[in-house]
Amino acid sequence: MNEHAPKTNIETNKSRKPNLWRRFRRWLSRTWQRIHPSPHVRKGAAIGIIALIVLLAIMSGMYIRPGFPGVLDILAGIFILLVMATSVGLLVGLILKILSVLPRFLTFVGLIALVVFFIFLDQFPFLNILLVGLVIGFAEAVLGGSLASLFSKRFGRASWVKKASVLAAIVVTVALNIYLIYWFVDRGSDKHLVVKKADPVHVEPLAMSDPSQPGHFEVMSLTYGSGTDKRRPEFGKEAKLKTEPVDATPFVKGSKGWKMKLRKWFWGFDFEKFPRNGRVWYPAGEGPFPLVLCVHGNHDMAEFSDPGYAYLGEHLASRGFIFISVDENFFNGHFLGGLKTENDGRGWMLLQHLKVWQEWNNAETNPFFGKVDMNNIGLIGHSRGGEAAAIAGSFNRLSLYPDDATVEFDFGFNIKAIVAIAPSDGQYRPAGQPTPLENVNYLTIQGAHDADVSSFTGARQYNRVKFTDGKYWFKAYIYSYRSNHGQFNTVWGDNDWGRPWGMILNRKSLLTGEDQRKISRVYITAFLESTLHGKTGYIPLFRDQRCISEWLPEDIYINRFEDSTFRVLNNFDEDVDVTTATLKGASIQGENLAVWREANLGFRNRGTKDNNVVFIGWREPESEEHKSEESKIDVSIYSIELPDDAQDEFNLTRDSLLVFSLAEADEKPPKSEDKDKHKEDEDEKAAEKEAKKEAEEEAEKEAEKADKKDEKEKDREPIDLSVELVAADEQAAKLPLSHFMAVPPIIKSRFTKFRKENKIYGKAYEPTLQVYELHLAAFIEENPDFDPTLLKTIRFVFDQNSKGVIILDNIGFAEPLVPSVSKGR
Repeated sequence: MNEHAPKTNIETNKSRKPNLWRRFRRWLSRTWQRIHPSPHVRKGAAIGIIALIVLLAIMSGMYIRPGFPGVLDILAGIFILLVMATSVGLLVGLILKILSVLPRFLTFVGLIALVVFFIFLDQFPFLNILLVGLVIGFAEAVLGGSLASLFSKRFGRASWVKKASVLAAIVVTVALNIYLIYWFVDRGSDKHLVVKKADPVHVEPLAMSDPSQPGHFEVMSLTYGSGTDKRRPEFGKEAKLKTEPVDATPFVKGSKGWKMKLRKWFWGFDFEKFPRNGRVWYPAGEGPFPLVLCVHGNHDMAEFSDPGYAYLGEHLASRGFIFISVDENFFNGHFLGGLKTENDGRGWMLLQHLKVWQEWNNAETNPFFGKVDMNNIGLIGHSRGGEAAAIAGSFNRLSLYPDDATVEFDFGFNIKAIVAIAPSDGQYRPAGQPTPLENVNYLTIQGAHDADVSSFTGARQYNRVKFTDGKYWFKAYIYSYRSNHGQFNTVWGDNDWGRPWGMILNRKSLLTGEDQRKISRVYITAFLESTLHGKTGYIPLFRDQRCISEWLPEDIYINRFEDSTFRVLNNFDEDVDVTTATLKGASIQGENLAVWREANLGFRNRGTKDNNVVFIGWREPESEEHKSEESKIDVSIYSIELPDDAQDEFNLTRDSLLVFSLAEADEKPPKSEDKDKHKEDEDEKAAEKEAKKEAEEEAEKEAEKADKKDEKEKDREPIDLSVELVAADEQAAKLPLSHFMAVPPIIKSRFTKFRKENKIYGKAYEPTLQVYELHLAAFIEENPDFDPTLLKTIRFVFDQNSKGVIILDNIGFAEPLVPSVSKGR
């Protein structure tokens, strides 16, 4: 081969590649040497990061409350957080040291695998919090390093480029810190809120006095407890009445280890000696007075929750109730560790308190001798306490503990009323089943901006309440748009995540604490007055909240109601055949519907309400060539045909009520099929193009799009429809639903100041059903020849809007309650 022959192009390219790579590496090395921070700059960066960690440790440590007296408790909390931060720092340093001695290839592959792992797990909150933490940590490191460089002796001799870079870094990081402080202090935004629109229907105000106003009884108060509590003297030496502790061991199984020993040190007792402590507000008088127990939910056990219901206790005592705020803080969580499977224990403890009151009422030497009406008992619970109240109602009728039949129950109290405020559901499942509840009056209240129990799980227990004994009972729920979780308790307040992390929450959209507690005073007092004092004149406010709008804060309310006079026609639970109804012999038909499916109504996040419903959607043709004449447009109808013997089941009269529950669904009905194949293909292509565009916008500008959508929805046409009743003799009467009540708007919640929070909370809108009670007399007024005793067909006619989707449930008939107002307290 000729050594002096010219090189080919291939040989030339091969020789250039290594040279280019070496040049790039040399350039990168020289650049790094120029910007490589000096030791004093690295020290400043380290100081910046350490200062950030210390600040966060102080902010968080102030709220740990390890259990020491006074200011020492705060200092101990800060110390514990600093120790934890130091330990984490040492652990990270050790990991980095180990990684440094491993081959770089293995380290690189490990980091990539970790990133891919979290991406595939879709860990949105974790990745975002990690990213925010890295950004803040990097910013403080840059600020610390820049300040160290600025005050170093070499700064004066540095080039103007370096000086400008250092000053720019300081300005940017200081501005970032100012923004972060502002962002954390700012209460958020209320731009997403739907404005309440005036209801065109005039509703007569309820002819009763405002139950949120104080009664005429003088209020007395005392505390009772073990008498040995050194942490809380009101249950220790200052307790007016002494109680014996109870053994709660069967209800905290699985709670073991050194954390439980620390909890015992904190409280001074273990599971075998749980105290029966309570704060009592009671009316001065002879009585007997109904007894109401109220229990809090899960909160930091060191920030005692039971004083937070004093506003209810004082109010109800003034109206003739004995009210006890039950202490169950020793069930609550803490950084020391929480108990396992404890919610059944919370309910069991309520029944143990009732035993105490039964004994006191029968003891001649007790100040409450003969003053307690043990035939009229009510239970109130908040959060896990709301579920505990239902558990207590269920346990009250059992002879044995469902999860351990060696534990005997001997309760059988006359519990007539249960109130659940923003309750959990399913924390405990007796024998693996949902908690059953029957033959008791039930009320649950929920806020749409509850950042703790963010889904209306109380609606699931509402659906399970059954009336089977032939007596009069009712159940109701109230959904308040701007209420949160904590403001029903004055200790918890508007911070549903606790301090300091609650600064991330969007609190600007909330009602004030006083307004939110006004809601609980109105509804809880009216509920107890009607169920325990016999003032049934308050029951109509649970059927239609518009009759008490002057008593309530300005907000959007949704309510549902059912009483023991209700007879079901269709609740969609009987089978999977969409053409059959719950009532045997009844049939269902749909005409020109764009959507028709039965499904389980879901929460905003995971899980369902164990409540089967039907989704019904309609859409008029949008193309002019298919609209033809107005008279030829086929109207969408959903109809239920009653069997011939329906009158025997319902016994309908002009005073009867057609009852159903309804909500607007947050979905669009699909476009109807087009007969023109070419047009259909064009529509399909256009739809695909639009879907692709929407997907891109969703990925890039999801938050901005949502804000614009919310603004548009605020002004959109409200959903309406007509209800038509047809008799066997073909006489019919039809009225728009808005003749009775407007359909509530789609109300969307925003819980945090993060724009993208759907991975934390799920959907912004959780469909919540509104009850409608349509008087048959109104249809007779529309057509005097219509005879309700001959009712054959119920039609939901979608003739008021060009398109829409609704959710429909629990169709049936009920009788209006014409109560006699009690003259009692």
